Amino acid sequence: MSAHLLRWALVVVAAAAYPLAVLAGGSPHFPSRSDCVHPASSDGNLEVVFGRLSKERDADALLQRALHAGFTLSQAEGDGCGLVKVFVPNIPTLAVGRDLIAEARTVGLRGTLEAAGP
Repeated sequence: MSAHLLRWALVVVAAAAYPLAVLAGGSPHFPSRSDCVHPASSDGNLEVVFGRLSKERDADALLQRALHAGFTLSQAEGDGCGLVKVFVPNIPTLAVGRDLIAEARTVGLRGTLEAAGP
């Protein structure tokens, strides 16, 4: 009977120890907007973001608008914070990015210039 009791004691200890070990480093971190949006401050590895949307269907519609408007390098992908980002990657300089945003405005697209995520 003591071997059976010992097994149960080990299960109880393991069940209690695991959550304590996981939480020892602090509460879990959920990404915030600041984790996913990095405003551009210098040239190199930039992107123009047309939007972040919660529904893939809405992101696809925005992507199609951007492509139809002539922004042929536009892409859509998850941003790591639970949203789908529609953007033009590989913008080399702040000036090029600002020009692209100005051009997008003429066809009804709004964009922000951001540093590409890590």
